[in-house]
Parts: sequence; C-alpha cells; structure tokens
Amino acid sequence: MDAILLCGGLGTRIRTVTQDSYPKAMITLSGKTILQWELEWLRKNGVKHAILAVRHLAGYIEEQFGKVFETTYGEIDVSYSRETEKLGSGGAVKLATQYVNSNQSIIMNGDIITNFNLKDMIDFHNTGAEIGTIAVAKMRSPFGIVEINQENKIDLFREKPILDHWIHAGVDIFKSDILNDFPDKGQMEETIFVELAEQKELRAFQIEPKYYWRSIDNPKDLQETEREWKGLEVI
Repeated sequence: MDAILLCGGLGTRIRTVTQDSYPKAMITLSGKTILQWELEWLRKNGVKHAILAVRHLAGYIEEQFGKVFETTYGEIDVSYSRETEKLGSGGAVKLATQYVNSNQSIIMNGDIITNFNLKDMIDFHNTGAEIGTIAVAKMRSPFGIVEINQENKIDLFREKPILDHWIHAGVDIFKSDILNDFPDKGQMEETIFVELAEQKELRAFQIEPKYYWRSIDNPKDLQETEREWKGLEVI
C-alpha cells in the first residue's frame, strides 16, 4: 500500500517557529520532525512506500529523507511529487498518483501526530464496498466551556473538553483508481469528498480516545503536543 503525504503547504500560522527556513512538516517534536514521526508510524503499520507531495522548500525535505528512509521499524521507500504551483490538497493528490503502484492508497496531511492503529483502519476499509474511508476524531474545544443552568447561574467550567462532534482527522484510505478523479486544482474536502459523500461512497473510521491524535496548526498546538505526546507505542 502506498501513502501520499501532503507536506507542500506554506505553514503561515506557524511561521514564528519555522521562520520560513524549513517546511512545517520538518518542525521538531520530541526529538524527531513531524514528517519523521509520520513515516515511523506508517512503517510501523506495514506501509513500505511513501510519496511526499512537496512544494514549499521541497529541496530541504528531499535532502533529509532521500530515496530510502530508515525508521525504527525498518526501511520505507520515499518518492517525491513536486508541485510547481499551488494545486490544493486535491490537485496535490492527483499529481502524486504517477508514483502510486498499489490498489489502495493512504492520504495523510503532513502535520498530523498520531499513534492510532492504522492496521485496524485498513481492515475496516476492506470490510466495506465503499471507495474511501475517512478517519475521524472527536473535536477538542479550543476554549474553556461554561455550563449555565436555567437560572443563568454558572454550574461549572470545563477546560477545553472533548466535544461530541467528529472532525476529519487527516488520514484517509482510497481505492487508487479514484485518485484520477481528484481535481487538477482545489481542495479535496470541497470537491471529490463532497461528491463521494453524496454518493454514499465514504465510510468513517472513528479513532478511539485511548489513542493520541493532534494536528499541528500553530505554535500553541506544538507546545501542547510537546507536553502530551508519549510516542508511537500506546501506553
């Protein structure tokens, strides 16, 4: 199975960390870059070929990982799909299909830190007839929640609780032949995902709360993940 990692973004919300001197996916977290953690996680779960969709400071990433990267769990082959212009997530996936050699492909955002069991997601995907499976995680409120009773008195404060809403977790599995239907330009969440959802061709794989999942979007996310992240082995 191939994995396409979307790591070509500018990372504008975290430029105070990168200073535009290296890509967002190369931010260091607990001794390894985000992208290194992702490759380690993929290889741990049996993936042996990663396609890095790169654009911003692409050469920096290629120099760091080369054509074969040695992870804690064995070697993973690395290919590079280089954008010459901004294509959006959907266009980046379509461009990367030239390096896909398997019947199924994983699509992963290049700023995700997680240790959920990808093999469980693959098994879940294979039990259905749908074209794609989308990993979803429970949303954590970015703010503290105030609970108010009928008399407008405050009962309690809940500091950034997990909300009863599911969000796209940035890890997807698709039958590879559908990747050619992704847009030449544009975001996949605004185009092909909408179409497939209307056709009832997408399943949702729910990440269990015992696993860690976090998208690193800004310096605060990075600081909190540094405190919380315990590595790929689930304790």
